[in-house]
Order: sequence, then C-alpha cells, then structure tokens
Amino acid sequence: MIRKAVVPVAGLGTRMLPLTRSVPKEMLPLGRKPAIHRVVDELAAAGIEQILFVTSSRKTAIEAYFVPGGRESGPPRDRNGQGIEEGDGPPGDRSRQDAEDQTDPPTLDYAFVRQDVPAGNGDAVRLGKTFAGSDPFVVAWGDAVIRSATEGSVVRRMMETHATARAACTIAVEYVPEDKVSRYGIVKPRYESDTAFPIDDIVEKPAAETAPSRYAVSARYICAAGIFTALEETPRGRNGELWLADAIRNLLRVGGPVWCVPLDADSRRYDIGTPLTYWEAFADYALEDETEGTSFRELLRGRLKDS
Repeated sequence: MIRKAVVPVAGLGTRMLPLTRSVPKEMLPLGRKPAIHRVVDELAAAGIEQILFVTSSRKTAIEAYFVPGGRESGPPRDRNGQGIEEGDGPPGDRSRQDAEDQTDPPTLDYAFVRQDVPAGNGDAVRLGKTFAGSDPFVVAWGDAVIRSATEGSVVRRMMETHATARAACTIAVEYVPEDKVSRYGIVKPRYESDTAFPIDDIVEKPAAETAPSRYAVSARYICAAGIFTALEETPRGRNGELWLADAIRNLLRVGGPVWCVPLDADSRRYDIGTPLTYWEAFADYALEDETEGTSFRELLRGRLKDS
C-alpha cells in the first residue's frame, strides 16, 4: 500500500479574488468543511498516513488547521516538529474515526514545506523529494476534490493499477465534453478501457481539434521515485516554471510506463478555481447536508421561483 501523499497548496488563487486576499482558496467551505479537509478525508480513506503540504507564507491558515499553531518555514517537518529524513518509512497502524463523521481532520502525520515563489506544479512536487524518499506517493492538488460514493475509491483503484502495471506514474482521468478539452491536460491512450489503460502522450491544454482524446487529467497522480529524476531533467519554461505534465512526457520518452484510471460513474471532480465552479461545489455539498440540506433545497427553490 502507498502511505504518503504530497498536496500542493501554494497557488495564488488570483481567479478567486477578493475572497483569497486573506483566505486560501483551499480553506473555502464545501458544506461544513473546508475544501482541503475534504481532500484529506479522501486520502485518509484510501489509506494515506503521511501528508506533505507544499504551502507558502500566505497559507499559514492551512498549517494551523492541520497542526494547531502551524509550522515555521524550512525543511519538511512532522507534527512533532521533527525533521523528515529521506527514506523514512510510514508510521505504524493508527485508529481513525470515519472521515465523513468527524469534525477534526483525520489523525495523520502532517508535514509542511514552503514554496514562496510560484514556479509551477512540477516545482511543488519536486519539493517532496526528501519526504517521499524511495517510496511511491500520491500527488493530490489541494484545490480539487474528488467525491465518490465510497470515499477514497478513485485513489485506491489508482494504487491497485500502479502496483499491477508496475507504472512509473498513474493518473486519474475523466472524460470531458469537447468544449472543455482546452482547460485541462489531455492524455493520448494507447487503447481505451473503463478500468485502466496505458498512454503514449500527455498534452497540456490542447485545442479541441488537435486534442489526442477527451480524457482529461483529474487532479490525482501516483508517482514512483523516478519522477524526481524526470523533473530534474525537464527544462523549465517561461518564468522558470516547471510542470509535472512535462516531466511525465519525459518519463514516456524513456519508456516509463504511464497508466490512467478513469473516474467511474459514482465519482465526480470539483474544482475550487473559479467563482462558478466553487459555487457549484458548495451548493452540491450543502444540498446533501444531513441536517440542513432539505431546508437549503427549499430556500433555493423559493429563490428560483421568485426570480
């Protein structure tokens, strides 16, 4: 089983201004919990025990939320303030409450490292090298939630595929409408399957007419330790930015097997990136709240009727 996850949360959130002037977008509520809490619930349900947040000096609210008092900047540190050495193994078994029922975040080992200069999502993953050591690890963007009928099922399916295929990288994907292809990284399947399939290429935000498929990268990856070599060998682009998709293309060029796991019918991705996508996510979680969901639904019906 894979026990470690790197969760980048250092993004500026400029499309969500002025909300994100003082509140990280990852801390915006989805129903009764911040979005990042729901990401961590998902990872904990999949068996993750150690999480490294790649954060920034603007995101101390995230550090304080998961470890009261937060952490100072510097090398990755665990919840007890101890430095994390390369190759550290996962902790022993620990009890968990059901993630959806608890009000506090899951009891995991949380660590933090700062990325104060935005330099691309590949640079954020690169900062997890010491934390990951030689172990495979999950990468989960902190501003995207995958909600499933069974919590954590997408990541667990990815773990199974990653092990069975002996993959260098495994990516969650979703089939998107043609008019949304240009918003995402798009993969080129070697063949298609409802469960898992290998790819020959990945293209960042292609035009619909040139896209190799309509399978879009869906905010979750599993990477073997070789990703760090691929990142080191990937040229940085404009403004010194390093992108994970470019490193994955390098893996493919040298023959590293990259597999994809499609989201199933019971799973849905929510992005906390623009006001509209955030409102949609909040509304769906609020409507399904066990205590107030019915009342909220009636309130919305009344508003729509009056409009």
